[in-house]
Amino acid sequence: MRRADRLFEIIQHLRSRQLTTALWLSEKLEVSERTIYRDIQDLISSGVPIDSAAGVGYILRKEYDLPPLMFDADEITSLVIGIKMAMALGGNVAKSAEHALSKINHVIPKTLKQRIEGMQIHTPFSYECGLLGDHITAINLAIQNRHPIEMDYQKLNQTAIERRIVYPLGIFFWSTKWTLVAWCTLREDFRHFRIDKIQSLTMLEEQFTLQGHQNLQTFLKLVTGQV
Repeated sequence: MRRADRLFEIIQHLRSRQLTTALWLSEKLEVSERTIYRDIQDLISSGVPIDSAAGVGYILRKEYDLPPLMFDADEITSLVIGIKMAMALGGNVAKSAEHALSKINHVIPKTLKQRIEGMQIHTPFSYECGLLGDHITAINLAIQNRHPIEMDYQKLNQTAIERRIVYPLGIFFWSTKWTLVAWCTLREDFRHFRIDKIQSLTMLEEQFTLQGHQNLQTFLKLVTGQV
């Protein structure tokens, strides 16, 4: 967790509790008590009205507040739907989505908070690959930085594992399945891969350079019949 995010989380925990100890915060945020002491002191120095008593804990004075996020009810519904879908992916994506929902809950007005609490929006389905969220995160990073991916891939309805090196181009969600569209160096053509069928992947250090016919725009034109 970035330090800025941790400071934000400390303030939110202080807002939601009558009295909070450094030990409780350290366990919740998975850092040392010394780190919490330093963070609290920095918050106080920056003007956050935190009262402390040695051996007792910390209290955030009532006059302190963060400005509410200006979402309307429909926008909140859309955000929650997206976050719940992300939470179903597992891995770091799920953890980040849960943290995001917690942050939204902390700063929105009470009426919208009650709306979130009353939503019956669930994502009970599970993916065969428990690391789907981590794979999506890694692939997205590779796309942004133009790094090839070496992966072990299991084709649908087959037991054999193939190793491929691909240039990742885009991630697509098709109702219930996530796929990677890439330029395959083995086939020298576009290929798409079910992300839940990727057994392992490694982002290679070198960067790739695409030729004009290898980019995502060309692939999209091909599948829509524009080429």
